[in-house]
Amino acid sequence: MLKVVADQKAIKKYAGLFNKKFKPFAEENIKVKLGHQGASFSAKVLWCEELGIWKFSRAVNDIRYWNAFGIGKPGTAGVLSIASEINFPWAQIDRKTGGAFAEDAWGNLFVIHRGKIGGGKKGVGKSLFEQNYRGVWSFMEDGDSLSEVAVIGNLKSERFASQTALFVKKIEMMKLSAAESAQTEMDFAEISFREDLIGSESPLPEDEIADACDHDLVVSKLAAHLQRQKIKIGNDTESELFAVDASGSRISHIFEIVADAKEKNVMAAAGRLLMQTSAAAVNPLPVAVLPLDIKETYAEELHRINISVIGFYWQGAKVVFHGLEQIRFT
Repeated sequence: MLKVVADQKAIKKYAGLFNKKFKPFAEENIKVKLGHQGASFSAKVLWCEELGIWKFSRAVNDIRYWNAFGIGKPGTAGVLSIASEINFPWAQIDRKTGGAFAEDAWGNLFVIHRGKIGGGKKGVGKSLFEQNYRGVWSFMEDGDSLSEVAVIGNLKSERFASQTALFVKKIEMMKLSAAESAQTEMDFAEISFREDLIGSESPLPEDEIADACDHDLVVSKLAAHLQRQKIKIGNDTESELFAVDASGSRISHIFEIVADAKEKNVMAAAGRLLMQTSAAAVNPLPVAVLPLDIKETYAEELHRINISVIGFYWQGAKVVFHGLEQIRFT
């Protein structure tokens, strides 16, 4: 089980590391009015073009470390709205603050979120987050209590900034999807790929959290790669990624991504593929996406049950797919 970090010196150190993770992606500082109408102030936000997000950080002494994020390159006119915040307490445990640092038994350090989101819209709040957020969930020892939290990313990973950017985009999509009524409704009738549908809704075992932080990135990068190839893709609450044929009338391929080397997870992915393809009105091609170093271990067995296999590996923060060119999408 994860354990929250409460030591003031450790929080200060990790808050500094959090900010450093975004510096390699910094393109420029942009002067803006930040906040909302009636409560805005002048600020310089950090624009990270490769990540597609901007960031503003400020230490509010003896209260918290404030980190605000938004989507897209900011303009200089008007007031810049905040998509999401990842704030850390100045010291100890503060459950009113959305973010925190947490450690696992193997020395991994994670940034977590308690689900406290705002935005000034009816229906946007913690209940929206708890009911709709898909990503990496975990239980955390939270002082003298137990909390269920969302894991944003692995702070020691070179992919942490990308993991955080994906979290920010998911929150923004979730807030935009919130209905104006008290009851939130999500409409997925039109085929499209939504990053806020990637991930799990249930807490994961502690030994799977670090790899799970990469899982959603692999799905997102694979989706982007297919889109660049002019392949129509989508996802829904049942399938994290699928491709549609040229006519747009049927699902042609269903993908399951495994981010770790655990046999049980490979077998579970294979089972999901078989169930999804057998339930389809047509016969889409099931495709398992595995870490390249274990691809050959399972390729023959999966091919035997008509599941195609492609591999992936990491080059720093970049994911490279191996064997994808052998999958025919026409």
